[in-house]
This record gives sequence, C-alpha cells and structure tokens, in this order.
Amino acid sequence: MRTSIVASLPVYNIGDLEKIKRIDADFIELRLDYMDKLEVNLDSLNEYRSKLIFTIRDKSEGGYKEIPDAEKSAFLKELYSKGFLYDIEASFLQRELVPHKGKIVSAHYFDHIPSFEELEDIIRKYREAYIIKFALVGKENYREILIKLLRYENIAVMPMNVDPLERIAFSILGSKLIYGYVDIPTASGQMHYKDIKRIFQLLANY
Repeated sequence: MRTSIVASLPVYNIGDLEKIKRIDADFIELRLDYMDKLEVNLDSLNEYRSKLIFTIRDKSEGGYKEIPDAEKSAFLKELYSKGFLYDIEASFLQRELVPHKGKIVSAHYFDHIPSFEELEDIIRKYREAYIIKFALVGKENYREILIKLLRYENIAVMPMNVDPLERIAFSILGSKLIYGYVDIPTASGQMHYKDIKRIFQLLANY
C-alpha cells in the first residue's frame, strides 16, 4: 500500500464544495468543522465518493469550530449509511457509539508525547479501521515513537510544528497518508498538496 496524498479543504459553506472538481489528489479531505452547521447534500457528492474523506475535527484535537457531539454523531452515521469514508477521533469514539470499521481513526497530541504503549492500545482497540492516524507535536522523542508505529500495517503518522519535509520522510518510511493543503493549512506542518505531488513524482524517477 503506497502513501496516498490527501488534499485538505476547509469547507466554510456549500459553495466551497465546487473546488472538489479542480483538486487532483488521491483523496480530498472535507473539513466540515469550519461550517456553522453540518448541512451537506451527500447525494450530490456521490460521483466523488471514492476520493472523499469527511472530517469534523473536535476543537480539542485541532478543529476550527466546536460542533456538538450529537450533531456530529448523527452526521457520521449518515455518512456510514451512504458508504462515505470519514475520519473520527479515538477520543470521540470513547464518548459516542459511531462505526469505525473501514474508516480512519485518529489521535492528535499537541502538548505532550504519549507513551508508545498508549498508542498501541489505540491500534489494538481500532484494528478494524481502514487507517489509524497519529499526529504528534515535534518535541522530545516524537521521531522514535512515530517510526515504531510504522511497524504496523495500516498506520499514518504526522509530525506537527516541524519542517514540512519531515512528513515526506515519514511517507518514505511507510506512512500510509500524507496531508497537504488546498487553500490554507488545516494543520501545522502541511505543505501544498501540489508540492507533495511534485516531490513524489521526482522520487519515482530515481
């Protein structure tokens, strides 16, 4: 399984979804936590189903606006019923019963480095996920932790607050996803998704 490039798009309103047509990446992440209310006609997005990742990021894990748990849970269940891929925090799954099999389960650490054992617990608990994604702030032994996580099959790792080229390095080491931005970064350490594509194309020629 090669590294897939994800172009992350903040969705402030329905009009922003028109940008999907012009984005050429393996996946397009729709960051719906930028919206005031989760009002998206999913049927209108059916033709892009195979390329979309829906994310409603909790504010405590880097989200833009606070979306009520009940509203988020209901929308994710609708996504599940219609067969869309979404990204759900492991911490949210502790609070709400939402399907995670075949989806992306993520965990973000902005102010401390968790133990490897803590992250292994998440991997064991959500082993039926499509990909388990860990984002760690770039301090202390974060590189050592992220490299050890890549021993597992379906893992994506993201260092934060570091040189964006580090994400390229971890992709070479085996991270299954790398996120870039479309208009503005949605997380620290992202580069533009087109720059990631150019680097990957250069690497493919060697």
